[in-house]
Amino acid sequence: MLLVSLVGGKPIPYPFDQPRVLVGRGVDADLRIEHAGVSRWQFHRRARLGSAGEARFRITPFEATNPTYVNDRPAVEGTIVPGDVVAVADVRVVLERKIDKGKKKQKQELPASRMILLTAVVGMALLVGYLFFGSGEDDNAGELATAQTRLFGEMAPMRCANPVECDNRAHDAYFRAKKYLAQAGADPGNLFRATLEFDKAAKFREQSGRPLADMADVGALEEQARARAEAEFADAKFRLQRAMAAGDVKRCAIEAGALAHIVPDDTHPYRVKLDAYRRTLPKPKEKAIGE
Repeated sequence: MLLVSLVGGKPIPYPFDQPRVLVGRGVDADLRIEHAGVSRWQFHRRARLGSAGEARFRITPFEATNPTYVNDRPAVEGTIVPGDVVAVADVRVVLERKIDKGKKKQKQELPASRMILLTAVVGMALLVGYLFFGSGEDDNAGELATAQTRLFGEMAPMRCANPVECDNRAHDAYFRAKKYLAQAGADPGNLFRATLEFDKAAKFREQSGRPLADMADVGALEEQARARAEAEFADAKFRLQRAMAAGDVKRCAIEAGALAHIVPDDTHPYRVKLDAYRRTLPKPKEKAIGE
């Protein structure tokens, strides 16, 4: 069982029966994590039986753009055990500890009062979900048109084991950010990625205790990337809202797709609403061969 979560988020369990599990953002991954900081092929985990019949696990990281860490150390091919934390950007993948069957607690029935309370809580959760996401195109459109969600929220804290590792991770993040910034013309979502990486670089360098020196421009570059990303976000959102107001469904689909590129992180609150809205839009009809 693999538990996947963002930093500070609730883990989601993914059971796997096969001995080899490929983890990445690609469509061919066994465990697909659609996150801007995860590479197409990030790492794979192999399971085999030991001499005593116990399960043993081995991790093999790929030479991806985004580095892999095991327990806050750069990952190398080797053995991992239940409880080890594999980190990629803000994503955490934990090999779940197995509970001894003899120590499992017996199933207990909930008292009637607790069942009533639980039913009420579930009902309220469903009602909140209905109000948040809406039940159709008009509701989702209203959410998107009135949402004041900022593009950037509170950045996650950075952690590293020692000053040398902090410095190395600062350099990696800095050069990734500059690469994203240079490619922002082709993909505006790279402005979002660049801002996050510049922020990581500054925080890792601060933890290393070294002066900025060769990264003296990191603060200015982060502000530049952030300002451009927020401007692109505001413009794209305005274009989508205008298409909604005009009732032009075809234009809505185009503008919603463009806006999705501005917010590449599919866990972003506005992106969640945007994706829900995009699912309500009619799919374009494919032309038959010969038409």
